[in-house]
Amino acid sequence: MTNQEIARAFDKVAFFLALKDENEFKINAYSRAAKSLRELPVPVEDLLLAGEDLTKIDGIGKVLAQKIEDLVIVGTFKMLDELLAEFPDSLYEMSQIKGVGPRTIFKIFDTHRICSLDELRRFLQSGEKLAIPAPYECRIKEFFKK
Repeated sequence: MTNQEIARAFDKVAFFLALKDENEFKINAYSRAAKSLRELPVPVEDLLLAGEDLTKIDGIGKVLAQKIEDLVIVGTFKMLDELLAEFPDSLYEMSQIKGVGPRTIFKIFDTHRICSLDELRRFLQSGEKLAIPAPYECRIKEFFKK
């Protein structure tokens, strides 16, 4: 598993935790770890094979180091699996929309059961209105014009 794939898994955890309105500290810890992993010049797999201490990586503590190891060895970890059981994986792709945060995405999901960019595009093309403030709907429409 590449550093980018591990970072993406951590970004997903941060996103889904934000959807649940979880503790900001926990959300930020996963986001910081993802950033550090993305910027790491050496593959994490190589570090693990060499028996290196992953907690020496900026933003990686004991708990996150274990989750990285689980990702590399097993391909997933318990918290990610639990969040993916609660939310569709495709919901994460909606985080690409600039200026639309997790709370707004959750409202779209919760109200309209829209869980992907494709579903969101079709919904908007149908002419229906989203149950969110107008500025956010405008940002979403701008996203799809690109």
